[in-house]
Amino acid sequence: MRLPVAAVALVTAPLLVAAPTAVQPQSPPAKSQRLEDITWPEAERLLTPEAVVVVPLGAASKEHGPHLKLGNDRKLADYLTNRVAESNAIVVAPTLTYHYYPAFLEYPGSTSLTLATAREHTVEVVRSLARYGPRRFYILNTGISPLRALEPAAATLAADGILLRYTAFGERLERASRGIREQSGGTHADEIETSMMLYIDPASVDMSKAVKDFRPSSGALRLTRAPDGDGTYSPSGIWGDPTLATRDKGRAFVDAVVAGINDDIKSLRTAPLPSRGPTAVSTPTSPHQPPAPASPEPADRTGGDPCTPRSYRTIAAIGTAFAAAWANADAERLGRLWSGAGNIIHADGSVERGPEMIIQNRRALFRRTEYRGSRHPMTFTMIRCLSEDIAVADGKWELRGLRDAGGRPAPPMQGQVTVVAKRLEENWLIEAYRYTVTAK
Repeated sequence: MRLPVAAVALVTAPLLVAAPTAVQPQSPPAKSQRLEDITWPEAERLLTPEAVVVVPLGAASKEHGPHLKLGNDRKLADYLTNRVAESNAIVVAPTLTYHYYPAFLEYPGSTSLTLATAREHTVEVVRSLARYGPRRFYILNTGISPLRALEPAAATLAADGILLRYTAFGERLERASRGIREQSGGTHADEIETSMMLYIDPASVDMSKAVKDFRPSSGALRLTRAPDGDGTYSPSGIWGDPTLATRDKGRAFVDAVVAGINDDIKSLRTAPLPSRGPTAVSTPTSPHQPPAPASPEPADRTGGDPCTPRSYRTIAAIGTAFAAAWANADAERLGRLWSGAGNIIHADGSVERGPEMIIQNRRALFRRTEYRGSRHPMTFTMIRCLSEDIAVADGKWELRGLRDAGGRPAPPMQGQVTVVAKRLEENWLIEAYRYTVTAK
């Protein structure tokens, strides 16, 4: 079987990750349980390797315009969790109420952690519970900006053999509102969010104070109260048109989101677990200490190396994230390893530009018989920082577990890879990816 070169290309950066081992799930608990409502002996019986642990994530203090409460996201997260718990046997952890919400800090009462703190906060909560047995976790997320912390958190946990998935909330709302929403644009305290709250908790909404406040924005959303401020001007803290909200729309949006989350959890329950990375340790010196990177990290950086040890670890974690996403056929998570302007130039000269194109193409690829169950490990032999924000990583990739159209095993593929990574705040994303293909 000859595979198209363009299909091979999604090898990305650094760590060599062993193929995840399929686990046959045992019967789940008879019903959902909340950890905060039980004792530790009861928790010990629930927190088994077969358990799926859901961690709600919703800000308890974040502005939502003059018509919605600061605790809007917390209320939404708890409501959605209650709905999901009715139809899934899950263990529900307490809600995370502080996370990464930098876009709203000009509005009094709004809170945000730094990106690094939000990432580590998520990792430490999951690791704390995973030590008792569970290996599958789901962050029921009700925000958009937290995805920037959840993605690297999932990559870090994959090296521990822990599978973390989360709600791509913006994408869920986009799908749920197609053909229903009327506003010209917006994602915050807007028609969609206000409609959901009119359905969930109408007493918390004051429609007399709802106003249309929408100006197009490019890049990551950051609202500002100053007309000449840094970001998208919004005197109200709204980005969209909540005046179009109705309770009936809210019911449709909520039901669609709940259905999507139920699908996520069903998939998570039977998904193969990532194998521990070669650098993961069974008994770390500290329960909060992340695994050491497998990629080469210079021992002596006194000679002007612009990268910190954290930067090398974060660049290396791209490979862990990629291998886990490929093994789980998770095109969304895989594509988000690229920056907005990131691209792939394939060995045949074809080009993929931006995460959306990569996600779309990988979804189609993962549906093909030839790639089902395939693994895409890779290892870096060199990471070099050109500046504090730009790094080049060189290494090798392999694509194995391929099958032909008749389902018969096909030869593995391999080659060299070069990735240019760019630092955005405290995260590193792929800016450019180039590779060669070598017959094995």
